[in-house]
Amino acid sequence: MANSKLDNEAREQRILDAASNLIVRQGYDKSTMSDVAEEAGISRGIVYLHFDTKEKLFEALLIREITHYGETWNAYFESDPRSGTIGGIFRGVLNAINSRPLMTAIVRRDKRILGSYLHKPGGMLASLESSSVIPDLIKALQTAGTVRKDIDASVAAHIFDILSHGQLTLGDIKSPDTFPPFEVVMETLADMMDHWLTPEGGGNSEAGKAVLRQIGAAAEAQFEQMKQAKELNEGQES
Repeated sequence: MANSKLDNEAREQRILDAASNLIVRQGYDKSTMSDVAEEAGISRGIVYLHFDTKEKLFEALLIREITHYGETWNAYFESDPRSGTIGGIFRGVLNAINSRPLMTAIVRRDKRILGSYLHKPGGMLASLESSSVIPDLIKALQTAGTVRKDIDASVAAHIFDILSHGQLTLGDIKSPDTFPPFEVVMETLADMMDHWLTPEGGGNSEAGKAVLRQIGAAAEAQFEQMKQAKELNEGQES
């Protein structure tokens, strides 16, 4: 029985891996359940045993990607002594987003990859778009003494978004072959943000880490609530 459960979980991950590769390559709208089955090397019937619609398969994939993002960010946060500064936070966020192509597409709201699901009313992406924590994070970091208090938090959050999305979308208008190494760009941007936003005399990075733990826990709880609401809705539909 235990082996059967493990086989079932491994097969589900295999399906999700195949769907991720396929959707990044040709987009959500052009990918079919038959395509996913072929990519995974299994029958279409087995795919439907795990996910009875393409939308449910994609939402399971979104949950996995966002979970992986959180795990990557947490690992970085606990290992980097600078993770409590605003520049360290920026670097950690971009490194975690950049770690998987589909996660990058989610943050970019990439129309080619996400297709018609991007603007689905009540979809997971709509919920994520309305739950940005950056403005609240910067205000909390100001209170903790990690970020200058004379800076408008909403303006700083907007610039944070500009830099983040600019790094992720610049390849749409310039050849990536001309870019400096990603790690070098992230380090330089992090240093610039720390220089601009850290109070004179140095900010309180330990207090910044405490703020991050608190906001991270709240974001994780919100994500769990969203998953539970999705599962409840699916249960009512079935």
